[in-house]
Amino acid sequence: MIDAAALRKQAANKYPEVVAALLRGEAPFPITLRYSRIRTTDSRESILNAIHVLKGESREHLGHGLTIQWTEINTIKYGLNKVPDTILLADEADYMGYVGKIEEWRSIRLGYTLLVEAFPQLATALPSLWRDLRDGSIDYWQQVIAVLEFFQQSPFPERYTRELPIPVPTKFIEENYTLFEKFIPLVAPDAMKDDGETFEERLGLKRPDALVECRLLDDALLPGWQFRQFTVGVRDLEYLAALPAPTIIITENRINFLTLPPAPGTIAFQGQGYAVRRLRRARFLHSRHILYWGDMDAQGFEILAVLRREFPHVDSLMMDLHTWEQFAHYRVPGVRSRNDPALFIPFLTTEEREVYARVTSGIVRLEQERIPQNYVNAQIGFQLEG
Repeated sequence: MIDAAALRKQAANKYPEVVAALLRGEAPFPITLRYSRIRTTDSRESILNAIHVLKGESREHLGHGLTIQWTEINTIKYGLNKVPDTILLADEADYMGYVGKIEEWRSIRLGYTLLVEAFPQLATALPSLWRDLRDGSIDYWQQVIAVLEFFQQSPFPERYTRELPIPVPTKFIEENYTLFEKFIPLVAPDAMKDDGETFEERLGLKRPDALVECRLLDDALLPGWQFRQFTVGVRDLEYLAALPAPTIIITENRINFLTLPPAPGTIAFQGQGYAVRRLRRARFLHSRHILYWGDMDAQGFEILAVLRREFPHVDSLMMDLHTWEQFAHYRVPGVRSRNDPALFIPFLTTEEREVYARVTSGIVRLEQERIPQNYVNAQIGFQLEG
């Protein structure tokens, strides 16, 4: 039986390779489609239905679509019949119309043409980046080109993005930063650093300093700082090195940060999820005991791994099997992580890997906020005494 939906799906699955081939200047047509061939034992009704389906998908019927090459077979019951032999998409117009990609392909081709005219060196790279060309008017691509030309001529400008002398809307670079992260290294390889933490740092652009919320958990530290709770820029965290606080507690969530109990010689930081990586700028943390307390879910263990990649001596807090089992009745459905576990597992201990495997296999979580305060206080006290 010939299925029109199956034919269209088969054609659509070839779209990425067809687009890339066309951008490379190759000729991927004709494209032959597979189908269930009519057999000499098929009923007349089945044969007529297959022919009807194919004619409905044909170029003659749609104005674009399938080209059908016919042959004759001698059926057992009905004698000689004309049936399809080869089903193919003959050219670009037939193919794009058939898979419903006429407008998208027009946009891709427009972006490719304008970019290659401005930067011929992009001709070899863009076929693999065609997904970034799917949406954009002439004005849009002219603005993209203006930004690329600026960084080609003025690398590392040391200005805020909205200060750059480029004739584009003030938020244009910010709104399209993922595209520029791909394209700037291709047209101006000397205009982007590999080791920057943010898009702005990699391009030599100014950006507001990230802020970290802090708490002194020991009133004995107040004479040296005078504020119990405060927010400080990442660049200024280094000033906290002057405080005689050997321990730093970092929490993933703010409510837990605010309810941490008093603890001798301890400063608390609110980590704000994956942004915890920015703490690498605080060099004094390499000489402090760091405890990290995150949710017991895929994301919490990934964040722990991100932090430990910067500070290998980090100890986890209440992210162990005992806590996982102790409060099993507080578990709730989790959110599947799209990240590759292989990026994080090397930075987890054996016990942490076991919990990580459990939360990811079952897509469950034990959130920090659900753990009773008396247990939190006892565990922190135990960690600091140990």
